[in-house]
Amino acid sequence: MQHTSVAKTNRNNNLKRLALCAIMIALATVLSIFPTIKAPLGGSITIASMVPIMLVSFVYGPKWGVPVAVGYSVVQLLLDVAAVASWGLTPAVFVGCLLIDYIIAFSVLCVCGFFTLKKTTLVRVILGTLTAGMLRYFAHFVSGYLFFGAWAEEGFSPFTWAIVYNGAYMIPEIAICIVVMIALYKLIPKFKEM
Repeated sequence: MQHTSVAKTNRNNNLKRLALCAIMIALATVLSIFPTIKAPLGGSITIASMVPIMLVSFVYGPKWGVPVAVGYSVVQLLLDVAAVASWGLTPAVFVGCLLIDYIIAFSVLCVCGFFTLKKTTLVRVILGTLTAGMLRYFAHFVSGYLFFGAWAEEGFSPFTWAIVYNGAYMIPEIAICIVVMIALYKLIPKFKEM
């Protein structure tokens, strides 16, 4: 009888987590749809659209953070694939862009979960947010350098253009996410209890 009760509790906890994860993907998607500043060749500064995905990773760890981040990356790809297809890219560049700028760039948000496996502290949350944001920035930089270097503004090499262009929206986006995560830090233990 005791074993059945534990199994039922675990199943209920998993259903609650699954529901919360779905809500967080939806919230992140809505926040990403309404950017405050949109860059002309892709990328934008949003109202902390990465935070819901990071929050799942901080709260439930990589076991839940990885599939949520990958799921979110697929949603982002589906929302933007028509726009990317309209850029006139070669098939190889198109596929490379989708893999690096979407699947990899948004999936790396799950790394937050590795920062709070043992203990959740404000410093770990800030470092996790910074690391996830910088990994996303790096993915966009690599894509920019490899696939869009020819589009560099006059006076820029493909390398410096990829750093400057992607940094113009990613650095503010990371800063916004850090500020929001600091504000939400006290809620992480409450989410873990759910």
